[in-house]
Amino acid sequence: MASFNEIAKKINKAWKDEVLVSGNFVKEVERIPLGDLGADYALFGGIPEGCLTVFSGVEHSGKTLSAALAMAQYQKKYPNKVNVWVDAENTIPVQADFLHRMTGLDVFSETFFRYDCSGKAAEEIFADIIQLEDADNIGFICLDSAPALISKADLDNEFEKDNGQRASVAKSLGKFIKQMLMLLPKKENVLLIINQVREDGKNYMGATIYKEPCGYALGYYPSMKVRFGTRNFTLDEKTDLAASKSEGADGFRLKFSVTKSRLGPTNRGGGFLTFRYDTGLDYMFDTLEVALKFGYIRRPNNQTYILINLSTGEVYKDEETGGELKFLGKQKLIDYLNSHPDFKMSYFNMLNENISASKEKVNLLDKDSMNEILKQEAEVSNQKYEPDTDTEEDK
Repeated sequence: MASFNEIAKKINKAWKDEVLVSGNFVKEVERIPLGDLGADYALFGGIPEGCLTVFSGVEHSGKTLSAALAMAQYQKKYPNKVNVWVDAENTIPVQADFLHRMTGLDVFSETFFRYDCSGKAAEEIFADIIQLEDADNIGFICLDSAPALISKADLDNEFEKDNGQRASVAKSLGKFIKQMLMLLPKKENVLLIINQVREDGKNYMGATIYKEPCGYALGYYPSMKVRFGTRNFTLDEKTDLAASKSEGADGFRLKFSVTKSRLGPTNRGGGFLTFRYDTGLDYMFDTLEVALKFGYIRRPNNQTYILINLSTGEVYKDEETGGELKFLGKQKLIDYLNSHPDFKMSYFNMLNENISASKEKVNLLDKDSMNEILKQEAEVSNQKYEPDTDTEEDK
């Protein structure tokens, strides 16, 4: 009778791969940080590599922009990897400059490719992506977006006929995802699919009912799912301006919640990304806001900001003047950090290390924003949702 190791060796040889391996294979999943602590805290470090991630949310909630930011960060980490934007919504030709300015995505790089979906059926697109996954230098693949795809049966059919295959894209999408899930871990690259939340009428009380298209696969198979909510507009330190008050705004804030993760808990609630029209991602503003929520910046009053060395508990001193690093207004603090790049880097690294390692649960979003996002998630998942009526200060 053969031993287990002998049989395992035979199976591995037959498959020409390490199908059966011993228990020492477990390792921590690498992540792609978005470069903004307002998001990376909630994401436990960023988007996972070797996995499927889904960004979903209502129209104009920032899904595509956030996907572009994730790909831009991937470009920085892996400059020699090839990245593919599967452009079912024809995004790149009309938004290339905007995405580059906001996120740093290098759409003009030799390692960035746009896949033109015009005239192609979903099944043909899926087959091509699987071929691309076989490349030895394949990197980040973004499918923007699943609801924009059309099945071959619908594409080839006459307009007047209803072929009754409304779920045809969902079925082929599910099959595609299953195949990709077997390939992604081997290359440790990223597949990010964008989905949408759509209004599906009203209930008996007049409240909006939501649904998520493209079948169950985009809810069941991802290792991480991120639900985006309604964006707000910004003006200086104000980050909660509604669309009706957006005239003269200098940017906008995207809000999200991690509603599913197979890589760890989702108990950090939600996160945010702030973009300024002129300068793009405002990671400094967001990082300082997170530090304030953790109490890592001393606030003796509403206007004063005092920087603390978290290792010693002492107030930082200005190397030039010897005085305490105390600022009247957040903008003066930001101006100082920008004029002292070495200190800024060490200070932000300290904040990232301490906040990432913190066991304290801090929800970065207010309860109204979280309730809005989680209500949509519950409805598309056919679950009952009880809104949170407490603030962090109440608990």
